[in-house]
Amino acid sequence: MPTWSPARAHCTGWMRKRKARGVERRLRPAALRDAELVHVEETFRTTNPVPIAAKLDRAYRLPSGKLVLVELKTRWNGGPNFSDVIQLSAQRVALSAATGQTVASEAFVLIARPGVRRSPVAHRVDLLSADQVVALVRRRDAILTDRISPRYTEEVGHYRGCAFRSQCAGAGGQRRLSAER
Repeated sequence: MPTWSPARAHCTGWMRKRKARGVERRLRPAALRDAELVHVEETFRTTNPVPIAAKLDRAYRLPSGKLVLVELKTRWNGGPNFSDVIQLSAQRVALSAATGQTVASEAFVLIARPGVRRSPVAHRVDLLSADQVVALVRRRDAILTDRISPRYTEEVGHYRGCAFRSQCAGAGGQRRLSAER
């Protein structure tokens, strides 16, 4: 067995990184093949016009200079959720405000299914505008401070999986549960 040396350790680490870069490049959506990966697992913040902190999975710079966001998900359902669009839209607002760079109005959600050894599927999504994100933040703040009441989701699947479902029973949740049965 070869003895350890700083040069060998450096070479092994370099080879691992090179292999990881190759895997990352193969898993990219086709529209990003010529893009440069510029941000990985970074948090960006803004306070104007509302406070937003968003940790993004990946951001790529196209040859045009525009940034494109990619969100990585592992879950059973095969398509993007509206919550993915909200998350990516908040990331867009925070990244643009923090860096001053142009961020594309479309992004990608890469979805891998748990336990399935297949490449993730890329889904292109249109993002909310900055004004729509600000409106959502303000609505959330109004709900949390009891200035307005929340609306109930129309999607039964989202309702069944909601962590706050038990708190809804007195305000419409019980009726929805009865209707589902």
